[in-house]
Amino acid sequence: MKMKKVLAAVMGITLAGSALLTGTAAEVKAEDKKLVFWDKSEYVSAYNDMMKAKLDEFAEKNGVDVEYVIIPSGDLKQKLAAAIESGNQPDLIMGDNTLVAEYVVSEQLAEVSDVLEGMDLKENAKTYAEFNGKQYLVPLSFITPGMYIRKDKWEEKGLDMPTTYEELKEQAKLVNDPENGFYALGIPLGASGGGDAETFIRTVILTYGGKVIDENGEITVNSPETLEAFKYLASLYEEGLCPPDAATWDDSANNSAWLAGTVGMVTNSGSIVASMEEENQELLANTQIIKYPAATEGGETYALGGANVFGIFETGKNTEVAKDFVSYYFQDGDYYNEMIEAMGSMWQPVINGYDDTEFWKQEKNVGWLENSQILMVSTYPAPTEPKVAAGFSNQLCTKTLQQIVVNGEDPQEALDNLEETLVEMYAE
Repeated sequence: MKMKKVLAAVMGITLAGSALLTGTAAEVKAEDKKLVFWDKSEYVSAYNDMMKAKLDEFAEKNGVDVEYVIIPSGDLKQKLAAAIESGNQPDLIMGDNTLVAEYVVSEQLAEVSDVLEGMDLKENAKTYAEFNGKQYLVPLSFITPGMYIRKDKWEEKGLDMPTTYEELKEQAKLVNDPENGFYALGIPLGASGGGDAETFIRTVILTYGGKVIDENGEITVNSPETLEAFKYLASLYEEGLCPPDAATWDDSANNSAWLAGTVGMVTNSGSIVASMEEENQELLANTQIIKYPAATEGGETYALGGANVFGIFETGKNTEVAKDFVSYYFQDGDYYNEMIEAMGSMWQPVINGYDDTEFWKQEKNVGWLENSQILMVSTYPAPTEPKVAAGFSNQLCTKTLQQIVVNGEDPQEALDNLEETLVEMYAE
């Protein structure tokens, strides 16, 4: 089915009276089975329209009464808490893996190994399904971060795109122009509660050969490789390649700096591209998304980030119907591909067989696909379990780098303190 036909069909459904993108329920009448699905609203409205169309199709073929509720992503957690407390939780939710995994910890979600058996997931996508050694989450799409480069600034200096972190730093020195309010690197360092800073720091640590927590759940952060990564990251601030106030930036500040044209590199999801498409086409034309660099030429490259996942509530009233729908959704490969491509830079496929389309061969999309192919969950290679998640959410690596950059602490001493903090946290 072609995209225009899908969207035309969806628009017809919408005009027929479905209550979409309002936070209210849109119902499909049926006699026996029921499915309550709470979904987050997406920046690209075609997603919710297309998901609703697939639900309608499932409802009609299987005699299911569907209640589809679209909720702003920022409100989903609060509304779910109230629903769980009152015993009226939905059967199915869709959200980012960090949020949905919280309901594994609170023992709300069903295991989904039976659903995943019928899916040809990419190997790195499988890591987003697991928690505590069991499969509870069904990946829908990667939310890959991209490394944004101001290609016009790089071209002015006759520079190729960087392939190593050291090359990125040396090029940044040439591009940097603080006297005119332009800084080469826009890397946030504020421990603001978001994950941008923590994710990037851990990406560099991993690329340099370090591991905060290893695959066996052991604390391995205090290593020469991690120390080298911290020294490298600190130098970017100490040598004036980042704006002075970047040490306190939250997750929105690097977006704002990029859109204002005051920095030459940021790492972020496709949300910045979506903003440029609406607000600044000239800046978009001067933007290139590159693959994350290696530590040395030809070395391993990593990107750390999230995924959108389905969570099926074991404590809901219609768990098996929810499983049936998720399985049904993935049976239509063409529809899945159309949905992923409709999201543009925002999503990348977690299913094998969709990387070699014309869409991903376009220059503006190549970098997103490349980074999705090296993407791992933000705490990789540690097992996904509560204490590992707590170490990430407390932004311990970010706070350690702050101690070095802001307070002038010796890097090895700061690393010793990080190790001690992790040991105490794990002991608790």
